[in-house]
Amino acid sequence: MRWSALAGVVAVALLLWASVRLWAAPDVIQPIQFPHKTHIEQNLQCTSCHERAEKDAVAGRPPTALCLTCHSGGDGTAEIKKISAYENGGEIPWRRVWRLPAHVFFPHRTHVVVAKLQCQTCHGPMETLTRPPARPLKTLAMDDCIRCHEKAAAKSAGNAAVPAAVSGARPLSTDCNACHR
Repeated sequence: MRWSALAGVVAVALLLWASVRLWAAPDVIQPIQFPHKTHIEQNLQCTSCHERAEKDAVAGRPPTALCLTCHSGGDGTAEIKKISAYENGGEIPWRRVWRLPAHVFFPHRTHVVVAKLQCQTCHGPMETLTRPPARPLKTLAMDDCIRCHEKAAAKSAGNAAVPAAVSGARPLSTDCNACHR
């Protein structure tokens, strides 16, 4: 009786594990094992490579030409040699890891330049990675965004109890139409 109960528990656990693995998004494997940590240690900022984060709604992937300004010629590690394969104008086929739902509008420029948020606020500790993440380091929900907006609005209003929706502190907003398009 005890063995059959144990076998039943193990079978249920295996089924749960298998179903999670089947329904979870597959791991993303990048063509180049880019070490964020190494580049940050050389005093580069996130926006040194993700230049569009300060100008556009989308941070975008760094253009290969930008990588080649430091890594042309293919001298160095196997990963740097891979970059040189794109020297003739090809783009590195980076694969997307972070993806917000299509109906959500998130302007990077507003959050990076105007609000001066650190990239780690939403993306997690990228600066610690020696290779690209296979999955997002942080999973964001709408509550995370609202909580951040309310906290910032309350801080600017000088009263921690005032939510953004009633503080009148613009451009911070918890209006659905501000982010949902």
